[in-house]
Amino acid sequence: MSRRLAFVGGGAAVVVVAVALGYRVGSDLGDGGPDGPRAWTAGWDAAPVWLEIQAPDVEFRDAAGGVARLTDYAGQIVLLNFWGTWCPPCLAEIPHLIEVQEVLADLGGTIVGPAVGSGSPEEVLRFAGEHGINYPLWLSDYETAVGRFGAAGYPFTLLIDRKGIIRKQYLGPQTARTLLHDIEALVASRSESENESDPGKVSPSS
Repeated sequence: MSRRLAFVGGGAAVVVVAVALGYRVGSDLGDGGPDGPRAWTAGWDAAPVWLEIQAPDVEFRDAAGGVARLTDYAGQIVLLNFWGTWCPPCLAEIPHLIEVQEVLADLGGTIVGPAVGSGSPEEVLRFAGEHGINYPLWLSDYETAVGRFGAAGYPFTLLIDRKGIIRKQYLGPQTARTLLHDIEALVASRSESENESDPGKVSPSS
């Protein structure tokens, strides 16, 4: 793990501590059965506190070797999940992400998984096939994950709305239950906002 944190220079010791904390706590994802540990689901039913941060427009490589950017998914809800094939809590989270992707795709959104320091595109694609990953994968380096997106540990996930605004961030592995709750709340908040801007529009629940 020390090799993977070598790029964090002096004055950023707090990032090292955060990474170690997220990695250690995340390793317990299996506790509590398929819904994951209480530590990561506590308070999942509370109303989310939304952020409002413009997502960086950064160029990545996709697992097929092409160029990819978040703007490729403009108008969609995106769950951006920084992870690594070397990261046990990331691996434990994958089945939950597969479940979320099935629902999110029906909403016209997607998970995108930048694999951090995880080898060649061929290695990432082979790993994806072995684990049944059903969402697009990109390749990322540590500097991009930390410097541009603020990853303080892995997995690190950002919920991005249809306008490219980061609305929530998650450090450590999450359950499908938690992520779907927040996605549904985001969709609902967007619908309410549209209704307020158009008084003649009736919400589905009305």
